[in-house]
Amino acid sequence: MFMITGSGGEVGYKLVVVQTVRTTMSCMEVIGRERELSRLASAWQNAETGRPELAVVWGRRRVGKTYLLSHFAGSRRSVYFTATRQDTEERQLERFTERLREQLGESVTDEMTGPFPTWEAALRFVARLARHEPLLVVIDEAPRLSSTAGDFGDVVSAVWENHVRDQKLMLVLSGSAVAVIEEMLGPRGGMHRRPTVELRMDPFSFREAVAFLPELDGEDFLQAYAACGGYPLHLRRWSPESSVVENLTELAFTPGGLLLGDGPDILSEDLDWRGGYERVLAAMGRGARRRSRIAGRAQQRIDYTLDRLRRAGYVRRVRPIGAEAGDDPQYEIGDDYLAFWFSVLRDDLDLIEGGQGDAVRRRADGRWQTHVARVLESAARAHARSMVDKGELPGDTVVGRWWRDETAEVDVAAIAPDGSPVLVGECKWSSKPISVRELSELRRKAALIGGSAEPIYAFWSRGGAAQLAADYPDVWSFTCDDLLP
Repeated sequence: MFMITGSGGEVGYKLVVVQTVRTTMSCMEVIGRERELSRLASAWQNAETGRPELAVVWGRRRVGKTYLLSHFAGSRRSVYFTATRQDTEERQLERFTERLREQLGESVTDEMTGPFPTWEAALRFVARLARHEPLLVVIDEAPRLSSTAGDFGDVVSAVWENHVRDQKLMLVLSGSAVAVIEEMLGPRGGMHRRPTVELRMDPFSFREAVAFLPELDGEDFLQAYAACGGYPLHLRRWSPESSVVENLTELAFTPGGLLLGDGPDILSEDLDWRGGYERVLAAMGRGARRRSRIAGRAQQRIDYTLDRLRRAGYVRRVRPIGAEAGDDPQYEIGDDYLAFWFSVLRDDLDLIEGGQGDAVRRRADGRWQTHVARVLESAARAHARSMVDKGELPGDTVVGRWWRDETAEVDVAAIAPDGSPVLVGECKWSSKPISVRELSELRRKAALIGGSAEPIYAFWSRGGAAQLAADYPDVWSFTCDDLLP
């Protein structure tokens, strides 16, 4: 049994569709997702030899689940069905019947007398179709098929256990409702330990996303990623030929712009706005990081809301590197595009939709620069982790942020097993060269971490710290270009 999930919508593929009688064949250039495609291909090989596969693929909207699965279906004998929010179960079953006839053709028409009465009947039918010839069935947005009458996952599990034996069937369920699918797969869910393959698809990381815009230098790509996050369609729509301001104007500060409208769409499949999720994310977008401050700005109790946001991957909890588990954590939006939407766009949506986007962009420049600076910090930590992987820092070093109360904070801290800092780093989204005074301040912060050995002092900035690195052998200097893989 195979399951793949992710956020629906376009990913980073170039698509040419050729309609045939039996299936839609897609020729795409797939960027990334090699691991996911490999696991799907392996499962299909099993299905071809009479070892049925149930797969679940899930992830938030826009991460590219649909494109990935369309590419995978390709020229295989397949049925692709997308569930809708509004239709009744009866109408969903009618549409599923229509898809079977359209995509498998006359070979199944004679065996069908009309729409299926239940999903159990529909699934048992497709299992019979795979007795002699391999068949791939993809049910996209499967959580939408659950109703007051029952959980769709329970139905799939029962059919798989009782009616699927040695058919050449691969059934793939996908969905954008991350929390719902993970509950289905969890200990109390109807599909617990049932799938043979479970794939969660998340937005691409900073370093992975470079493949979508290889023409850009480090500084421009950092800003593109700060606006688009790791969503393939967003990155595809960012024009390498245009300036950052031109791209922001078109995609975020123009009525109907892709980046302007996608924030609520991504969240809507997974979260009910009535649960206060938007208020919590908005509080974090305005800079609240500690639980008490988030609750104060959101003006609500946040325990359940924050936990749900964390489990769905929209929020991450962060502790100082090397801190005990009981230490007071901070919270931050765990998605760079959504952080951009909540910190820069959300409060001025009406003005932008009313045609005043250019004025809003100018007024919001300070918030934009602050957001880019935070993305720079995250990219610098990823860069430091890559240095550990390459052996440029000791292999037993862990990397993260470090802070003490609200008196000192280190953007990048690489810590040895004994708690001593191997590297301490500062990030500056500034074109000015790093000064000796800033080096002295970083040395002061490093002393607060402790340890007997003298660490490396690193700076990531637009202006660089080349002169300091030349004058001080314990200083490393990086620019935005160094962040690229």
